[in-house]
Amino acid sequence: MRLYYTISENAAALKLLDYALEQEFNIKKRPEILRGEHGKPYFADCDIKFNYSHCKYGVACAVSDCEIGVDIQEIRKIKPSVIQRVCCDNELEIIKNDEDFIRIWTLKEAYSKYTGKGFAERFKSIDTTKFSPECVFKVGAGVSLPSLYIACYATGVTPQLVQVELP
Repeated sequence: MRLYYTISENAAALKLLDYALEQEFNIKKRPEILRGEHGKPYFADCDIKFNYSHCKYGVACAVSDCEIGVDIQEIRKIKPSVIQRVCCDNELEIIKNDEDFIRIWTLKEAYSKYTGKGFAERFKSIDTTKFSPECVFKVGAGVSLPSLYIACYATGVTPQLVQVELP
């Protein structure tokens, strides 16, 4: 499984999804997208799983034959009260700065999207210190843009990061 991403101020999640579907499954027309109870998108009448995320500076998307969750976040300043509210004790021990927290937050969001619970998930109960370090990536967005963290959570699959320049 490959995790596709693009860096663009005008995030193009569906265009990136279309690209990933064609690359991975040779699908040229995107199936209808429906939403689960907590908003997780899925394809109608298709067993292919997908997830995508976007932030101000980029888009990430993965398609697979297994459940997946994806998140992308720019590194930014975070209030200490947020860190205390959403991180478990193991995570609090390793957070030294805002970047450490963004890495953890990105993993938490990817996991909550994997389960389909989204923000209904109790984020403090998710211990990302037990996650594989191979499911999170730091990418440089460029000289005038912040660095980003991209996470992809899936069971038994290691994502491979692929940067894409979309027309």
